[in-house]
Amino acid sequence: MDMLHGKIVCIGWNYRSYIKELESALPEVPTVFLKPSSCLIGDGEAIVIPEGVTNVQHEVELAVIFGKKAKNVSEEDALSYVSHLAVFNDVSARDMQKASRLRGDSWDLSKGIDTFGPMSEPIPYDGCDLQDLDLLLTVNGEVRQSGNTCNMIFSVPSLISYVSRYMTLEEGDILITGTPEGVSEIRHGDVVRAEISGVGAVTNPVRRESS
Repeated sequence: MDMLHGKIVCIGWNYRSYIKELESALPEVPTVFLKPSSCLIGDGEAIVIPEGVTNVQHEVELAVIFGKKAKNVSEEDALSYVSHLAVFNDVSARDMQKASRLRGDSWDLSKGIDTFGPMSEPIPYDGCDLQDLDLLLTVNGEVRQSGNTCNMIFSVPSLISYVSRYMTLEEGDILITGTPEGVSEIRHGDVVRAEISGVGAVTNPVRRESS
């Protein structure tokens, strides 16, 4: 992965199908959290489950990468700030995340563990329709997630505009845009492949950290 990346801005609960699966109400505004760039790994690198973590799950997502600083941008101009696209697997320690919610804490640690950010090699954004891309995730060749970005609650331009109202998006920053239904647990020995039509794919083995 040759590009230098800053913060990873993440959007939760942004697919109607996933909200339906959770039996939750549609959000009125985007749910935003952060992952550190230290979680990033590339194709073929291992997702490592730390000792004591008991429920790790996959989430295939479209990632947009910024080519210049974006602050207070309009939806109409938002995509002009995007330079590259990638496939992202927002790996999550769901047991830790659930415990954090019960305490009223943030999700950052459960989402930001080292190796919990597999991303495909970024490709230049050519102006393709970001709201008509097929997402697929398989575990050991078995389909776990299948969706399309048309099912987003908040479109990519609206997400960029919303986030940039409060937080400056800088060159190299990554925005990941939510995941469709089918999120499930991954375990030691699994091979996870996330792909998006016209964007690419990222495949990663899963192993548990040696004690």
